[in-house]
Amino acid sequence: MQESKREELEKHSITSLFFKYAIPSVVSMLFFGLQSLIDGLVVGNYIGAEALGGVNIILPMFSVIMVVSLTVGVGCQTVVSQGFGVNNIEQSQTAVTTGFWTLAVLSLFASVALWLWAEPFVQLLGADDVLLPYALGYFKGFVPFLLPVSLCFYSDLMLKALGRPVASTFIMGSVVMLNIGLSLFFVIVLNLGTMGASLATSCAFTIGLFISGSITFDPKQTVSMLRGRFSKRLLFRAIYNGSSEGVLELSSAISILIINNVMIKMAGAKGVAAFTAISYVNFIGILIYLGISDGLIPVMSYNYGAKNFSRLLRIVHFVSRINLFAGILIFIFLQFYGHLAIDIFFGKNSEEVIAIAQSGLQIFSFVFLVNGLNILITSFFTSIGNAWGSIIIAILRGVVFIALGMLILPAVWGEKGVWITIVMSEFLTFGIALVLLSHVVKKLKSI
Repeated sequence: MQESKREELEKHSITSLFFKYAIPSVVSMLFFGLQSLIDGLVVGNYIGAEALGGVNIILPMFSVIMVVSLTVGVGCQTVVSQGFGVNNIEQSQTAVTTGFWTLAVLSLFASVALWLWAEPFVQLLGADDVLLPYALGYFKGFVPFLLPVSLCFYSDLMLKALGRPVASTFIMGSVVMLNIGLSLFFVIVLNLGTMGASLATSCAFTIGLFISGSITFDPKQTVSMLRGRFSKRLLFRAIYNGSSEGVLELSSAISILIINNVMIKMAGAKGVAAFTAISYVNFIGILIYLGISDGLIPVMSYNYGAKNFSRLLRIVHFVSRINLFAGILIFIFLQFYGHLAIDIFFGKNSEEVIAIAQSGLQIFSFVFLVNGLNILITSFFTSIGNAWGSIIIAILRGVVFIALGMLILPAVWGEKGVWITIVMSEFLTFGIALVLLSHVVKKLKSI
């Protein structure tokens, strides 16, 4: 890593680092969220509420794929940044190449397997006769492109590790704008249905890989995708470091799967469609938090590797205040104007779905008061290689508390119990996350 980059990460003000690393990451995440939002708007308005529910049925499967990509990608990014922190360029180079080959092989295998058993797999995810054709169409437009999509995300993570967050933002922004244009063209003009929405995403991110790859595959860079060697030992280390992000995504997938099954029993396809609209709203808020927290993972990892622990803790304290303030603003907006966020997803003939979603969002919006802090603590644990802390938070938040709540509260309060369960899960997780964080902070202060 260049000496100027070292001085920047070790000595520049935290505010300047925030604007250089977190803000571009937030912009990238929001572009990505805008792409998903447009997909939802196009599907919900031009195909129908049942089609939107069909898309939501597939989301847990894609979340599992993202688990693998994030586990390998964020894990390798952490190793790369820590390697820069201790001036071990060989470690950083080996990590980049190891992650590339791992994702390439796994993506190719998954594409073949999922394509061969597409319909049984979609039915296993919970698609009934109404949702099956929509879910299957969305599925088939994405599965053949798992390799370029996963490598596009990986290349983006490596750009940030190389200290190129602005380039990352420009590339991902361009990809998302292309995705939006293709989605409108494939669904509305070519009438390709839900397959058109996912095919647009696939094509856009494939092009994105070629653009970002012009940097990350360039042998003139500090580290390059193919210049190093594959290391099984380093892969295990990266998987451990990144497992927290993977488990976080997997937990989200499991929670969506659980909630989908509860909603389909209580309110049928309309209930799933309502939850899907709320999920899109939640997704945008989560992306803001992820952009802030994950955007600073290379900065936190570098300072941890360089043993600048006091600076590391100041960064965490600074970002916690930003996330809390953002959460309060989102909560206030959704309490007073949440109906605007729901109405845009459905046409005039979806009054029942809109009513379910608007009622649920009034309760659901309370999660934004704490989930940004939960995400920050998870990112902090990832940046210092403490995967167990992040894994505990992710499992409690997305699996344990959700499953327990869904067994009890919907039986007592009906649909309202679903939304209360999600809020309860976030607040209980936050209490435990604070305890785990305090132990790590005391240990770092004592070193």
